[in-house]
Amino acid sequence: MKKTENISKAAEELEKITNSKSKKNKFDEILKLEKKYPDDVGILQVISKNYLAIGKNTKALNYLLKAKSVDPKNYSIYYNLGSLHQTFKKDDEAEEFFKKSIELNKNFINGYNSLADLSLKKKNYKETIKYLKASVKIDFSIKNINAISILALVIVTNYFQTRNLIELKDALIYFKKAHELDPSNDKILKQLISFYHLVGMKNEAVYLSKKRTGVFEI
Repeated sequence: MKKTENISKAAEELEKITNSKSKKNKFDEILKLEKKYPDDVGILQVISKNYLAIGKNTKALNYLLKAKSVDPKNYSIYYNLGSLHQTFKKDDEAEEFFKKSIELNKNFINGYNSLADLSLKKKNYKETIKYLKASVKIDFSIKNINAISILALVIVTNYFQTRNLIELKDALIYFKKAHELDPSNDKILKQLISFYHLVGMKNEAVYLSKKRTGVFEI
């Protein structure tokens, strides 16, 4: 059997197990499947995830490292290694793995968003903005609304350090986009209202406040 055919068959069997409603112990079945396909990175990553879920962190790590040795250019493996190291509270190592994931896949949104989270944790707003802008450039839709709304907030936070008015114009784009994508989201609406107050757009703030509460003067 050719390697590509082998991978396809392994993925098919793995999906069958994970989607099965009759199998009681799916993890045991997946472990058996690994013996049949010992070098399938998909199976190795699923096993790692299962070990992590039951607190066996060393085994979870070892399976991901094995997957990396099998396929050293697989961006998802590096992302999962980054996530795993975050659970170990090893943010510096996690950051390197996340960076490798976007190096291998320039359009990998989760990699950019995870790097933004780490940068925000360090209060490195400039880096956070850089990664979030890369993320929303790839996906400016409701699927990535969390990145869009956080980007708007972080730009404002950074403005209080730089006092660069251009940043407020930039933030407005993302606040309005987030509200446009999810107009029923009250949290995002309140953020937009607060932003309008901040920049002196009182009429817009009052209009949205009245719209939010359903109170309009006639």
